[in-house]
Amino acid sequence: MNQFPRFLAFLSAVIGLAALLAACRSAPPPDPLARYRPAFRADALPPDFDVAAAPRYDIDLRVNPGERRVDGVARIHLKNRSGRPMNDLYVRLYPNLPQLQGTMQLTGVSTLPGNYAAGFAYQDNNTTARITLSEPLPPGASTGLEITYHVEAPDRSGYVLFGASEGILNLPYSYPILAAQTGDPATPWRLDVPPPHGDIAIADPAFFAITATVPSGITLVASGVEITQTQSISNTVQHVLVAGPGPEWTMTVSDKFQKASLDVDGIHVNSYFLPQDAGAGRSALADAAAALRVYNRLLTPYPYTKLDIVESPTRYLGMEYPDLNYIGIDTYRDQRGSQEVLVAHEVAHQWWYALVNSDPFRYPWLDEGLAEHSSMLFMETLHGPGAAERMSSLRWQVPVNWAVKNGYDAPPGQTVTAFDGTNYEILVYAKSALFFDALYHALGHDKYLEVLRAYIDRYRFRTPLPSDFLAVVKEVGGIDPQPIYEKWILSGGKQSGPKADATPAPLPAP
Repeated sequence: MNQFPRFLAFLSAVIGLAALLAACRSAPPPDPLARYRPAFRADALPPDFDVAAAPRYDIDLRVNPGERRVDGVARIHLKNRSGRPMNDLYVRLYPNLPQLQGTMQLTGVSTLPGNYAAGFAYQDNNTTARITLSEPLPPGASTGLEITYHVEAPDRSGYVLFGASEGILNLPYSYPILAAQTGDPATPWRLDVPPPHGDIAIADPAFFAITATVPSGITLVASGVEITQTQSISNTVQHVLVAGPGPEWTMTVSDKFQKASLDVDGIHVNSYFLPQDAGAGRSALADAAAALRVYNRLLTPYPYTKLDIVESPTRYLGMEYPDLNYIGIDTYRDQRGSQEVLVAHEVAHQWWYALVNSDPFRYPWLDEGLAEHSSMLFMETLHGPGAAERMSSLRWQVPVNWAVKNGYDAPPGQTVTAFDGTNYEILVYAKSALFFDALYHALGHDKYLEVLRAYIDRYRFRTPLPSDFLAVVKEVGGIDPQPIYEKWILSGGKQSGPKADATPAPLPAP
């Protein structure tokens, strides 16, 4: 019997197996961010971004708009960056803040893998849960938590950041948020409780995979990109989304929303609005598209693949979240004249908050002043120097002059608790913007933008200090910013709290 065909078959199999083994050896490792990549630009992350250190959230939640309730299971994966063993982990329960008037309760906590039950206790007026581990987590090691929870939101009037009003249900902070890590072995966690007049969340840039189930007929608007949408026989719709990198994830639901969309520089831009405000909703879309075009060219390309502008019951104010901005309902109605600037300010936060992370408790002036001044650059680009000068005078200088005259002046370079509801916006927004405007005139247009671009490139998805910004000004801009900094940020009529990074580290020579 001729054995040669069998030999050829055997030889072919051996060669094929060897080729397969060689291919396996040369194949690149799996991409840990593959599932999240639809949400952000390929060049958004810096080359040295520590993927393993970024928290990851896998959340399954169900929204009941009628009861204003969210029930969820959050699986949080984290790494110990403290430099010492950790016995406790902390998550923030922001709906329990008095200013939000909601509730968040944890119904079970376990550690992953293995689903071993873990004890937890509320603290900081129920705005924090301390989770005690059965064994210390070594420095540099990773672990996971599985937390079941439910959230109840209020039905309110007036300014409503969290809750239901005007047929819109805002649900930011509707999941347990891992407290930010400091990297300091002595105080490894940020557990600051925000006052009513400041921004709320302090969190590290993270990645999110969300499965959200809502009733049929409800529009879900959320951070991130929708991957699938499935209609079930139970009259609900399941949305699967991915988001990040960013410090937060948010959602809003309504059975009344209409939508208009367009594409800008490869970014899908959506505007959601109530039917009676359709004209203003389309104007908000145009304003957001214009802001994206301007900031893409003046600063650096937008980091995400979509942007949502959402009409919100936040009156004449806005609020920023990664790739999603709330725009106050009053600017769709009796304050239409302020909508363009508000949209420009909130879109600017996609650079000054989402791309370059911020600390809204210790340094609220840094990102608010930059967002405010960037909106002036937007107005100058679109409408000319006269519009920029009017904005600087009426929106910044006039309120600051009023604060000085009436005894409300103070250094912006303080923690958020140093201010109150009267002077917070005047000083943290307007007076800080005057600091950046003074730098703008000292450096000149082109050099100022060069400084901002360098600052973004150096600190993308990191949380810089004010001293870091000043160092970039001196190194890239070629001037010493200290006198301008002292005049606008460290000086004022009163100081009711500790200065925030008031004495910068020594600056490098230009």
